[in-house]
Amino acid sequence: MKLESVAALLPDSVQQIAVLIGLAHTLKLVEAFGGTTFPVSKNRRRMGQLRYEALAEVVGVDAADTLTHHYGGDVLAIPKCAQALRELRDRRLRHDFDLLTRNGGAVPAVTQLARRYRLTERHVWRLLNQTDRENDEQPTMWG
Repeated sequence: MKLESVAALLPDSVQQIAVLIGLAHTLKLVEAFGGTTFPVSKNRRRMGQLRYEALAEVVGVDAADTLTHHYGGDVLAIPKCAQALRELRDRRLRHDFDLLTRNGGAVPAVTQLARRYRLTERHVWRLLNQTDRENDEQPTMWG
């Protein structure tokens, strides 16, 4: 499962960033700074250079340059993207269940998945009974 499969569930602001630096780099940004604000420097003064270096360490120099060019001097509010990341986890869990039950029973598979995903067995069963969420809004540039 790839993040692209749930990209339509990402907030618009994150989708805009992904257009600029790609979805993989955007996911790294969300993992590192999700739920916070990040002042994007213009990379001119010492404090700005330190912020730029922190950003480049997470997303790479090219992506940091692109973000600095587009958002330099602004403060980005970086969402946690919990809805999309939870949906991705749930899809991976259902996929893993399908793989595990090819050669084994459902109960041992659920027990293994509960440990792997750090969920209760009851919650795993609940997730297995759900279908993939789709975004009801118009399609995005991700498909």
